[in-house]
Amino acid sequence: MIIRSLSVALIACLIGSPGFAQSAPSASSYEVPRTQHGQPDFQGVWSTRFSTGLERPPGLPLVLSAEQAAGVAAAVEQILAGNDDPDIDRFGAHVMARVGEAYRSSVITYPADGLLPFNELGLSLSGHQYFQGRGYDGPEDRPGVERCIEAWGDPPMRAFMYQLFHGFVQAADTIAIVSEEVNPVRIIHMSEKPRPDAVTGFGGHSVGRWEGDTLVVETTHYSERNPERSTIGRPMLLSDQARVTERFTRTSETELNYQFEVDDPTYYTEAWRGEFSFTREASPRLYDYACHEGNLSMIGALEGERILEAQAAREQ
Repeated sequence: MIIRSLSVALIACLIGSPGFAQSAPSASSYEVPRTQHGQPDFQGVWSTRFSTGLERPPGLPLVLSAEQAAGVAAAVEQILAGNDDPDIDRFGAHVMARVGEAYRSSVITYPADGLLPFNELGLSLSGHQYFQGRGYDGPEDRPGVERCIEAWGDPPMRAFMYQLFHGFVQAADTIAIVSEEVNPVRIIHMSEKPRPDAVTGFGGHSVGRWEGDTLVVETTHYSERNPERSTIGRPMLLSDQARVTERFTRTSETELNYQFEVDDPTYYTEAWRGEFSFTREASPRLYDYACHEGNLSMIGALEGERILEAQAAREQ
């Protein structure tokens, strides 16, 4: 319900605020460091620490002034007051995503309204909030991150309103991204023959190439078994026909710009695009998330639903 609540709470932020136009990050003469293999060096730990959602709340432009960004972040903080997620409690002051010096109201940059361009099938499958899931009949109805089978680092990479950390490790012909939360290792193959169509996976199959200082990654071969992907608000959907194109560009010592495009005719009327920036962490350390080992909430939620069903049956 976060996006719906924000659309109401943000009206006050818009009234009386000066107008502003979209602006792109200014050009930089930053010289990207190189690895021992001569490639742009992305190695280290990069994080997202912002409350900007994938989709845009109604009434907001893509680019926000500093004053509006502060107002939107304050509205998010008010909506989340009293939440029971300790990671959100540890987040600290909420801030909006920045690309260069520009604050963003959504990760989506196209379509212009900042909304996922679902077709009829996509709308029928996305009519709920991702973290509410589709019910409690079985584990398949619960969100992928709740089931410990989905990482925020799967393409396209996403953010949530607490800190998410990703470690980049580069070899001559392979780049690995290790996401702290849920702990999968994502492999980007820099020299790979086409993959058989029958071999699919939740995170797809990523093949990369260098275009100057930009890492361009094409991901296909997604599994159709669970199309939902974690977002703030309604779920993003990916089918086995999806192609995700990502572009990673290091723009400073502390900023890694990230752009992506999702082309999936199964669920969308057109291809759509998004952008945000990762922030480099001073510490190179990642921690063990131990998701499955500590995932007692799944058992508790399903057992609780069975108890409620038994109570309802007795009352009939």
